[in-house]
Amino acid sequence: MIKYSDVYVSILAKGLCHPGEQFVGACALHHQPFWSFGAPLFRHAYLLVATSHRLIALDHRRGFVFDRLDRADSFAWADLGALTIGGLLRKKVAVKDRAGRTLLAGKVTGFFGPMANNGASARALVATWEQHRRLGAAPAPAPLPQYAAA
Repeated sequence: MIKYSDVYVSILAKGLCHPGEQFVGACALHHQPFWSFGAPLFRHAYLLVATSHRLIALDHRRGFVFDRLDRADSFAWADLGALTIGGLLRKKVAVKDRAGRTLLAGKVTGFFGPMANNGASARALVATWEQHRRLGAAPAPAPLPQYAAA
């Protein structure tokens, strides 16, 4: 299991944020395809980083010798159609685009997982998406009246 310290998460978040963008929160997920039969080579460990403008998915993989950061995907909040958390005992997070295709799915790691307070962080991530969805759905304000210069 790949462990994420607060220092590692903050360094990655600061390095990937654009100017004017702020770090909101992060949570860790893991995904193992059903066809892999539990082989550790096919296990994905995702670190989801929420910023003020987008969601960044960092895919960490285990290698034969070292662990590595394999991919970094970025999704604008406006491009996401759904970000859900569900499950009774094991919480699962699913990220879908506007067409309903699953971009990312994984299980939130448990009590002895790679991050402290991971379940609360996952709920905060979903709350951030819902907040941006509500703000994006608000109608645009009317333009200010133009006055002619005298």
